Amino acid sequence: MPDHRPQAPVPVPLSGTVSRADDHAFVQRLIRTLDPAHPAPDRLAADLLARFGSAGMMLSAHVGALDEVAGRGTVMPPLLAVAREAALRLYRGRVRRTDVLSGQAGLEAYLQACMGHEVIEQFRVLFLDEGFHLLADELMGTGTVNHSPVYPREIMRRALRLGAARLVLAHNHPAGRAEPSGADIEMTLRIAQLGRLMRVEVHDHIIVGNGRTLSFRAAGLLG
Repeated sequence: MPDHRPQAPVPVPLSGTVSRADDHAFVQRLIRTLDPAHPAPDRLAADLLARFGSAGMMLSAHVGALDEVAGRGTVMPPLLAVAREAALRLYRGRVRRTDVLSGQAGLEAYLQACMGHEVIEQFRVLFLDEGFHLLADELMGTGTVNHSPVYPREIMRRALRLGAARLVLAHNHPAGRAEPSGADIEMTLRIAQLGRLMRVEVHDHIIVGNGRTLSFRAAGLLG
């Protein structure tokens, strides 16, 4: 018979490295909270972490991928999707409160949560003010498993409308590798060139793979 007694809170570190044991305790607690009647929360927590690597990556996973582990027809995947949305809102709030220069790790974690497990390619733009604070985070294109349409003039038109001074471009590679293609580099340089004409700086372009990110700025690819 499932144990429905209240569970003691599991402490989860807010900074520093989260251990595998911390992740397992958190995921097990989450399963018990979302589905008190689940017959084996410990085993499901282990299975989820084995598949996705960490609690954070599990929360960013696509519902279809969660179904493959938890089983179709169970309540867990849609409930975890709600938890994912809550986590994204927390990330977004943190990104808004800090400037991108001081919060690069948090920004990349947020983008990983947004896009890391998407099964089609997406192109997002984060519009920033002079102080590197977030004005808007907008999905500017979706496509296929390896391509999303990008329209530089539309990006600049939106930047001017928002009064943005800088941009962070981001797109995901559903195959998992975060290395840029020649087309990625060419497209980024084209947007940056147009931005210079409009006095809007492309501060960075971040590619998101499954558990990996690559910053064009850090890699010296912005020209």
